[in-house]
Amino acid sequence: MQILINGTIQGLLISLLAIGFSIVYNSTGIIYIAQGAIYTLSPFLLFSFIKVGIGIPIAVFFTFVITIFLSMSFEKINHWPLYKKEASPLIQLISSLGIYIIIVQIIVLIWGNETKVLRAGVDTTCNFLGVILTKSQIIGGMTGLLFIILFLIWLKKSDTGLMLIALSDNPVQLSLLGHDIVKLRLLTFGISGLFTTTAASLTALDVGFDPQGGLNAVLIAIVATIIGGKGSFVGPVMCGVLLGIVRSQVVWYTSARWEDALTFLFLVLFLFFRPQGILGSKGRIESL
Repeated sequence: MQILINGTIQGLLISLLAIGFSIVYNSTGIIYIAQGAIYTLSPFLLFSFIKVGIGIPIAVFFTFVITIFLSMSFEKINHWPLYKKEASPLIQLISSLGIYIIIVQIIVLIWGNETKVLRAGVDTTCNFLGVILTKSQIIGGMTGLLFIILFLIWLKKSDTGLMLIALSDNPVQLSLLGHDIVKLRLLTFGISGLFTTTAASLTALDVGFDPQGGLNAVLIAIVATIIGGKGSFVGPVMCGVLLGIVRSQVVWYTSARWEDALTFLFLVLFLFFRPQGILGSKGRIESL
């Protein structure tokens, strides 16, 4: 039970990341590697605001405002101009990777390469029916679950959420119907920044953070999106939780060094036996 709960909490944080990646990928087709820059920067900003004496609620607010704005600026300054020039997905990928590298190097110059922690001192624990959880795990699990539930409800029940689903299905037809594609794309990057910052901050509160963790986080989000199914928003959430449980089992029974290896082995098996993902559907040849 201890391993299952630990894995589920880890999986909820992966699901937040997967939502942040999939909402951009499904809506624009961009493999959003620059998400890793948002993931890396978020805890450093929060750490700095808290260190200078700003209260935690205000520090969290400022961090979210900056990272959401930065994520939207990636679309405004880089991805949308490339889209208008009919740049290939490969060019979009390379430019996004370039943004990630630049931001990470700036982070290293300002804050250094050392691992840091958000909390002060040893984390408190809670024992419930033989399951021991830290305060950080409880906060992370409850916050992650709340964000995911609210997002899925908003996606299905609000007009804007339904338009985002339509954007992922057929952006051209949506534009012909008179909807503002530019604003919708900006919104997807803003939501991605929101979920990425949430995942990064909660993870940093639990296990700490350093400048090199962003790319690995995005790769896990990509795996969750692919296995969950292209075009689906529920699939990446389900797969995120599944990956969290699998990775937790691997750490418990073998070593943390096998986490990523087993994650990508999981991906390879799905690509062989169910390439459309858990909730994806097989596409027709003429639609490819």
